[in-house]
Amino acid sequence: MDAPMSWLGELETLRSTGTPCVAVIVAAASGSTPREVGARMIVADGRLAWGTIGGGNLELKAIEAARDLLEQPGACSRSLEYPLGPATGQCCGGAVTLFFEPFTWSARRVVIFGAGHVAQALGALADHLAAEVLLIDPREAAEIQPPLAARTAFELLSVDAPEDEVAELSPTAAVLVMTHSHALDQLLIEHALRREEPFAYLGMIGSARKWEHFRSRLGRKGFTDAALDSVHCPIGLTRCSKEPGAIALSAAAAISEVFARAEHPDAQG
Repeated sequence: MDAPMSWLGELETLRSTGTPCVAVIVAAASGSTPREVGARMIVADGRLAWGTIGGGNLELKAIEAARDLLEQPGACSRSLEYPLGPATGQCCGGAVTLFFEPFTWSARRVVIFGAGHVAQALGALADHLAAEVLLIDPREAAEIQPPLAARTAFELLSVDAPEDEVAELSPTAAVLVMTHSHALDQLLIEHALRREEPFAYLGMIGSARKWEHFRSRLGRKGFTDAALDSVHCPIGLTRCSKEPGAIALSAAAAISEVFARAEHPDAQG
């Protein structure tokens, strides 16, 4: 039997992998029913992932309803009533009301263009960010300085034209630009700002003076003030240190705030 609160652990596991799911809860029951009020199950990937509301045709119909709910854009919670008679293929004779709560989260993803000191330090925080971290760099792994560790918490993608990868990224990603080349940094920012869907976070490493020069050049290329205001430069919540690890921690804190606001839009503070 599942522990009373283990459904929360299952939800957390599904959230960490970005797997959409639906919690189905017995909200009301009258007469003879398979399970009591409060019984619940979780449906993910079109099947039962945790718990039970009593099995039988009622559970099968609830799984179908949960699957249909996740296929709807902007799925919202809903309640459905099920009389336990011939229509459901059950002979209990009672009735239940099921509450369906969809969770349509996606996996946290951080994409860093560049693989230098700060990029590697930030990538090492992948577990703390509860995110997949990808470093994209035009250099092969053996050419990167500082040398990569034998085992890393992040993935590395070596490509000749990193800017071509920008269009393929999810709008829910946090994107940071910190390559070894100012020209490439600007090119990547240009590609990011030309997207129809902006990123959840777009940041570029550098000083306020660097951004002042970049902003002037980008403005002359036709980018609006509103678009340029969406770029975070310098990155991070604080700027008290130039040490790579400190910059990475500050950037990680800023990214964590962005993810938290996206996942809990109604949270205060």
